[in-house]
Amino acid sequence: MEKEQDSFSTRDVYLAAVLLTLGFDLTGVDFQIEGQRQLPVGYFKFKGTPELKQAEQEYWQSKLKIEPKMFIVNMRGLKSQISNVYKNPHQDLNSFKKE
Repeated sequence: MEKEQDSFSTRDVYLAAVLLTLGFDLTGVDFQIEGQRQLPVGYFKFKGTPELKQAEQEYWQSKLKIEPKMFIVNMRGLKSQISNVYKNPHQDLNSFKKE
């Protein structure tokens, strides 16, 4: 059974798209209704590894270089996934696959 400490979750869609672009696998997507407009906010889950932690640190330090077109594809996919999870909460995550 996966321990809670072995997972990484972020609501930063840009960080999530960067992590996907770097090759980290998305393990789950949740949403929560937030804000005055009551819109769904996505929480993106990844398996927590030392490599992912290093990538997160490099993201915040602006040290990463990624392929821009793949980043855009992943960004659009994550936004679409939040919409899908919101509309169909029991949908399987496997509907989102990176190319």
